[in-house]
Amino acid sequence: MRRLIALLLASAALAVVVAGCGGGDDNDSGGGSSSSDTKETPAPKADDTGETNAGGPQVIMKDIKFNPAKLKAKAGQTVTWTNDDSVGHDVTSGGFNSGGAGNIEPGKTFTHKFAKAGTYKYVCSVHPGMEGTVTVSK
Repeated sequence: MRRLIALLLASAALAVVVAGCGGGDDNDSGGGSSSSDTKETPAPKADDTGETNAGGPQVIMKDIKFNPAKLKAKAGQTVTWTNDDSVGHDVTSGGFNSGGAGNIEPGKTFTHKFAKAGTYKYVCSVHPGMEGTVTVSK
C-alpha cells in the first residue's frame, strides 16, 4: 500500500513538472490599427482589480463579454483589452478601433491611450450585445 501511495505521489509530481514546462509562442503576427496610439501586443496578466502588471487599466474579453463592462481611467493612461476567449473579438468605437472585425485573436491584446477626458462607448462588432464603456477623467 505504501508503495502504491509513493507511486501516485511521484506520478502527480511528474505531471506538475511536465505541465510547467509547456512552451508559449511569443511570435506576434497580428496587426493592430494604423493609429499611432493603438497597437496589438502579447497579453499582460491582470489581477482582480483590473490592473495589469504594467499598472494600466485592463479589460478581459471572455464568454462574449467585456469584463469589466464599465471601466474608469485617467487621461494619458493606456487601457489594455485582452482576449481570453476562444473566438476573435474587436474593440470598435467612434473615436478608436482595433482594426477589422474579430481581429483580436485568442491570447492577443489591443491597447489604446486615452488623451482626453470623456466617456467612450465601444462594442465588439462581431458579437451583438458585447459592449463596454471607458470613462476617462482628468
